This record gives sequence, structure tokens and C-alpha cells, in this order.
Amino acid sequence: MANRFLHLPSIPLSLSLSPSTFLYLLPPLLVLLRLPGSVRGDCWLIEGDKGYVWLAICSQNQPPYETIPQHINNTVHDLRLNENKLKAVLFHSMYRFTNLTDLNLTKNEISYIEDGAFTHQANLQVLQLGYNKLTNLTEGMMRGLGRLQCLFLQHNLIEVIDNKAFEESSSSLSSIDLSSNKLARIDPSTFTVLNRLMVCELAGNPFHCGCDLYSFLTWLEAFNNVTHTYDRLQCETPGELFLYPLLSPVAGHGRNARTMLSSICRDGMIIPGITSQPGTDWEGSGMGPEMDGRAGPYHQPTASSTADPNFNPSIKLQWVTLSAAKLLVQIPKPYSKMYVLVQYNQSFVSDIQNLKEKKEKVTLVDLKPHTNYTYCVVSISKNQRNNHTCIFFATRAAGPDDHHGNPSTMTHYIMTILGCLLGMVIVLGLVYYCLRKRRMQEEKEKVISVKKTILEMRYGPEAAAQAANDPAAMQHLQEQAQNQGHHGGHLHGGGGGGGGGNKLPPSASSSSGMLHGSANTTSSRLSTLPKWRRWPQRSVKPWRPVKGTIWT
Repeated sequence: MANRFLHLPSIPLSLSLSPSTFLYLLPPLLVLLRLPGSVRGDCWLIEGDKGYVWLAICSQNQPPYETIPQHINNTVHDLRLNENKLKAVLFHSMYRFTNLTDLNLTKNEISYIEDGAFTHQANLQVLQLGYNKLTNLTEGMMRGLGRLQCLFLQHNLIEVIDNKAFEESSSSLSSIDLSSNKLARIDPSTFTVLNRLMVCELAGNPFHCGCDLYSFLTWLEAFNNVTHTYDRLQCETPGELFLYPLLSPVAGHGRNARTMLSSICRDGMIIPGITSQPGTDWEGSGMGPEMDGRAGPYHQPTASSTADPNFNPSIKLQWVTLSAAKLLVQIPKPYSKMYVLVQYNQSFVSDIQNLKEKKEKVTLVDLKPHTNYTYCVVSISKNQRNNHTCIFFATRAAGPDDHHGNPSTMTHYIMTILGCLLGMVIVLGLVYYCLRKRRMQEEKEKVISVKKTILEMRYGPEAAAQAANDPAAMQHLQEQAQNQGHHGGHLHGGGGGGGGGNKLPPSASSSSGMLHGSANTTSSRLSTLPKWRRWPQRSVKPWRPVKGTIWT
């Protein structure tokens, strides 16, 4: 289909139409062109001099666009793609349009904007993204929009806004429309960086009026909104503040959520030990008037759901400690929808678990002390999430008694120490056993070496080697040595008896006495040694003179 061009310079002069009058007449003209039988075209372009395109109207195209068309001149300043079926905004489909100042993407099906998709739209001043399916807003989505002045995000499904989402547009952004989304809480730092902000539309959001919203309400009360739509800002949860205005139409007049929270909150936390006030239900806080900060059953407050719990899900807090809590969740019809228990934080939403039973007890662990927590029951239907009921509670601050630890922690600590000590004893026992065995082996080898040395000196190396290998042979040699010692003693006695018949010379007698004395000395020394160390005593034969010996 060929494009249809409307050139401003080519308007007949007889009509005497000014450009502003022509722009007012342009929408009815487009409606007439869309009637049956009229000429169909992709986009209507309004061109200026030198081929520049000032306006490209691609609205309500038939068939609807599902992606941003690429045949449009990249010099276009105002691009209107509203009322089509665009699914996503991607960088490769936007980088060509560097001259854009106005972009209208209203009433599409956009659920995803790529990070950095608008990095080449440095001149963009008006961005319209209303009536789409966006669920969050991050810093990456708004990257590159340093001159953005007006941002329209009404009627989306936004639940979370990154507190740094508008930092790049902080010096230019003056108007934001976030009405009719699903914002339960907002970090005040999200808007405090906007120096030129004059309009901030937030009506139609299901605000959870807990202590973590108090700082935002303080900022909102000080913010001078040009539209003054304070009466349209109301609490959705908890039940005791349902339909309460966030701020009264006149600040400081009447009863509103901020004045209620100012009496029970301090530094974004619930004041510990505060007593219940008239009209105040502690279901939203998770703290009872008798909570002393210790583990134990929680005194049940009234139901948090605003409707009959027999028809709507309900959630109650049973008990809360320093780092844990227990929730009781009731689902009337578990399988009619997909119910999920989710945790909401200022910058993220995380699913805890699916709910499949009519009544479930959910234990939450690893919580941080002195921290606000928000858990909600959410149903998922047709790719959309609906919050049914929420509960808000705060874990208590750590006290002096908490440093001692609970009994289970102490038991675990003691058992760990005992296990370590037992392991050390076993290791030391093994080391002692190995050293003891090695020492005994060394002593045994030393004894064998001494015995072998003695045998070598007495019987020679061969006999000693044989005796070392055969303990019986060693015993036999010891007995033989003892027998030889006794036999030598008898010989000495017989020699003495026959001395009267055979007289020896004095020198022979002295020599024989010396030998006998030497033998007796040796025997006495051997007798002092242990039996297995005794030297074998050789037999000493009596000395007899040799014939031919000349005595002098």
C-alpha cells in the first residue's frame, strides 16, 4: 500500500487555513478517510522542506502493526503508533529515529521495553505509553531520555518502579502520570531527584498503607502537585485502613493514613511495644500489644481481608521472631485460580510458593532483624496478577539476650566442639600408636644386633648369621657355652688334687695360678651378666712343661 502524503505548502490558498486550523481539522479528515470505501494507507505523513517529516500518523492501522514500521523516514519528529498491537519496543526498531520529539504508543499490547531501547532518542520530550501491559519500570527502560518532559504510563500493570528509573531525566521531567496501575508502595527517593516535577498522578493504585509508605506520604504532603488530586489517593490494604485517603484535601485537616501511621511508625518501622489504638487493627503490622519480642504463639487479630473470608483468600500472622515468622493462608477455592504467595519489596517482587491447599501454614526463615516485610496472596489469570490480600509485619530488633543464642544453636555449637575434640583425640591416638610401635621395633632390632655381635666374636660370622636366623640354634650355643664353663671348673679341681704327686716348678705353678685366676675372673664377670648375655667360658687345660725346657 502506498503512503499518502499531506504537504502543508500544497494547501489551496483560497481556503485561507492557518496551520493551527488545519491541525484541528485533521482528525475528522482522518476519520472520513477510514470509512468504508475510502482509500487505505499505511501512514499519513506531514512533510516539510527538504524531505523532513514532521508528523507520521500510523494509528489504527488495518491490519494493526505488531512491530514498529521501518519504512517511515528517519527524520520524523512526531510519530504516532497508538491503537495498534505492538508487543515490545526494541532497540533495533528505534535507533533510526534520532530526531523524535514526540512518541505516542498508547493503547497497544506492549509488555516489554528493551534496556536501552531509547538511547538514540536524546531529543524525545513526550513519551506516551498508557493503556499497555507493562509490569515494571527500570532504569534501563528510561536510559537515554535526558530531555524527557512528559511521561504517560496510566492504565498499565506496573507494580514496581526502580528508585533510579528517572535519574537520567531528573533535570527535565516535569509531569508523570502513573494512575490506574498496581503500585502498592513507592520509594520516595524515586521522585525526590526530580527537580522540575510539577505533576505526579497516582490515583487508582492499590496502596498498602504500612510504615514503609510513611516516608513517601511525608514527601507527597510536601509536594505541591499542580492537579491537587489528593482526594483520589486511597489505601487498599490493610483492612482497617481500607478506602482511607492517603492525604486529606487540606493538609492537617481530617483523618487520613498519614496521621494514623505517624502515631505508630518511626523511621519506617513500627514502634516496639506500642498499644493498640481505637480503630487500629494490628493485622497489617504483625505486632500485638503483648508481643515481648520472644518466640511463641501470636494473638490473632481480626481478618485482614475486607470481605468475607469464606469467599476471598485471607492471610494471618501466627508468630514472628528475630529471624522467622509463620503465616496462615486460607484459600476458599484453591483450584479455581492459580494462587501464589509473593513477597513485595521496594524494588522487586518474588514468588515464595504456590498455594494448593485450602489452609496452609507457611514458615518464613532467614529474615533480617528489625526489617519490614510484606507478603500477599496473588492470583494469576490470563497472564495478569491480582492482589487479593496482604499482610505487613516487622521483625523485632536484636536485643542483648539474642547474643546468647537459642538452645538449638547452643546445642549445635557444643556438639560441634565435642566432635572436633573427639577427632583430635583419635588423631593423637593414632600418632602415639605409630610412634610406640616404631620405637619397639627399633629396640628389638638393637637387641638382635647386640646378640649378633657377641656371637660373631665367639663363634665367627657364619655361626652368628645362622643363629640370628634360627633362635633355637642361638639357644643351643648358649647352653653349650654354659656346659663348657662347668667342665673347665672340674678340670681345675682335678689338677689341684694331683699336685702333690706331680710337683711343678715355681714358674709353672705361678703361670698355672695366673691362668686359673684369669679363668676365675672371666667366670665371675660372665656370672654377673644376664643369662642370655653370658660369654661362653673356654676350658683351660693344665699346663705341663715341655721336654727340653731349661729352667733358670
